[in-house]
Amino acid sequence: MNLTGEWQFFEQFEAGFDMGYAMLMQVGEKITGTLVYREYIYDEGSFLISIDVEGDVIDDRLMLRGVSYEVIDAPFAVEYCLDDRIAELSDPYKIEGHSVDDQNLEGRFLLRRMDITLS
Repeated sequence: MNLTGEWQFFEQFEAGFDMGYAMLMQVGEKITGTLVYREYIYDEGSFLISIDVEGDVIDDRLMLRGVSYEVIDAPFAVEYCLDDRIAELSDPYKIEGHSVDDQNLEGRFLLRRMDITLS
C-alpha cells in the first residue's frame, strides 16, 4: 500500500485534540511528510503548528517520528514535544494508531485519505 498523498488528520489526547491535514510521500519503505494542524488544549486555547515527519513502513506497520516543528500561530508561548506515531496498515483509505511524546503523553490518531486515486 502506497501512503503518498493528502490525509485529514485528527488526534485525541488527555489534554485536548488536534485537527488538520498531512501530506505524505512514500518511496519504497521510507515515509516523509508534513502534518499541519490546530492543537486545542482544554482550558488553555489553541495554536497552529507544522511538523516535519519521517518514518518507515515495516510489513503492515507505519512508524512515524516527528523531526522538527514550527509554530505558525499561537496566542501564548508553546513548547512542543515531538511525537512518535505507530499504526497498523490494513485500509488504504484510513490509518489508525497511537502516539507518544517525550513526556510519555499518549494519544490516538486517525488519518483519512483525502485523494482517492491510489498510486
